Amino acid sequence: MADQKTDHWAVIVAGSNGFWNYRHQADVCHAYHIMKDNGIPEDQIILLSYDDVASSSQNPFPGQLFNKPDGEDVYAGCNIDYKGKDVTPENFMNILKGKGDGKVLKSDSNSKVFINFADHGAPGLIAFPTKQLYAKDFHETLLYMHENKMYGEMTVYIEACESGSMFEGILEDNLNIYATTAANPHESSWGYYCGSDAVVQGKNIGSCLGDLYSIAWMEDSDAKDLCDETLSSQFDIVKERTTKSEVMKFGTFDFMDEFVGNFQGTCSAKNPIASFFKGIKKEPTYEEFHAIDSRDIKMHYLHDKYVRTYADEDAAALMAEVKNRQSIEERFSRLRASTGINAEGPVTITDWDCYKTVVSQYEDKCGLDEYDLKYFGHFVRLCEEDFDLATIDGLFAEMC
Repeated sequence: MADQKTDHWAVIVAGSNGFWNYRHQADVCHAYHIMKDNGIPEDQIILLSYDDVASSSQNPFPGQLFNKPDGEDVYAGCNIDYKGKDVTPENFMNILKGKGDGKVLKSDSNSKVFINFADHGAPGLIAFPTKQLYAKDFHETLLYMHENKMYGEMTVYIEACESGSMFEGILEDNLNIYATTAANPHESSWGYYCGSDAVVQGKNIGSCLGDLYSIAWMEDSDAKDLCDETLSSQFDIVKERTTKSEVMKFGTFDFMDEFVGNFQGTCSAKNPIASFFKGIKKEPTYEEFHAIDSRDIKMHYLHDKYVRTYADEDAAALMAEVKNRQSIEERFSRLRASTGINAEGPVTITDWDCYKTVVSQYEDKCGLDEYDLKYFGHFVRLCEEDFDLATIDGLFAEMC
């Protein structure tokens, strides 16, 4: 059995790459430090991050990452266990199941497990650098963990567009899993500390530093004595601060009166001096900073880069992205015209095999861009309206 004093585990994932996605890798390094600073041993924190941003030639502070304006370098001491091509849905699920040769969960029925994911999303999936993790497969992994007594209680925080669709109508209320998401099943999440606010030591980073929901829960965790704040209280604070999307909760709510520090740390390792000073701080107040819809951040990033340099290569990159987005929008417009599907309103996935196949068909015929994720609801509608897979494949061949 694991030592009761250190029987707390965290698995943290940034699912993206590219400098325009700076915020995700900064988010997860910040989360890593919260777990470590609050008592979870390093060998019980597992971090997956592509790790291409800190070393990017576009980074004005090589080897550093910042999650807020004039904040601390969160990359320092951020120990990443799985990098580059190893950041995959398969590795993530195997880590949760305790399988594989690398660092994996070795939790048991007494463990409190915290999972945090930050990246892009679409109906019923969250994205990794080259693949997707579907809600159905994630749910099956959680069921495996439950059946094999790999936790006593679990919390899951997901930052992604349409992240509520990972749990709505899927996660049961009797698994001792409490999940919270940045957005409801039908809307975008938002980047934060963007544009003119993304400044550190007088230099503009050129990309959003964080995500609104992630910033909300992590800055709350930084400010509070986590052994005196409940999960319920943090949810209410995060929901109030996250004004651009609807923060949601799912699963088991019976243990929301437990302290945050037993999931984002371990209260048995409570530092009395740090707790005292956190305890006498006034309730933090937050300024409003520049937020951008996650779907539009790459465009803003390229535009701002061109405005700073007026370089021909940056103008070309911006125009290429404008044309890319127009091409994707026109492609899905043709799909609606060809099929008569209604793109308005929420979608519900019931045929997961069809949905996965259609996504694969589209990627094979058209490639897959982050901006495509905005329109994945079209694929759900094709499946729910029983379009033949061969017909869909033919439509994609014509479109692309």
